[in-house]
Amino acid sequence: MRYCRNCGREVPKDAKSCPNCGWDMKSKLEHTIDGGYKLSNAIVFGVLSIIFGFFPGIGILLGVPGIYLGVRDLEKKAVVLGIIGICISVVSVVLWAIYAFK
Repeated sequence: MRYCRNCGREVPKDAKSCPNCGWDMKSKLEHTIDGGYKLSNAIVFGVLSIIFGFFPGIGILLGVPGIYLGVRDLEKKAVVLGIIGICISVVSVVLWAIYAFK
């Protein structure tokens, strides 16, 4: 069994929508209290890992949870963003080390 992201009730594995509230089970968005939508934490971590990847090591610290949450929530975009952030951070660490030891 799996659970609806909107109402939290159990939903059969083969259901395309929640039989209780009608939520589309393939949707990656989550409802907020005001009726809008919010981004998943996995995508937020992935984007932050890219932004802060230019600071040595910080992109790695943010990219790893982004990848983990992306794999857990089956969000390919978050996994890709986390990997890009980690790559940027590794390059910045190498460049920083080269520049520091000159």
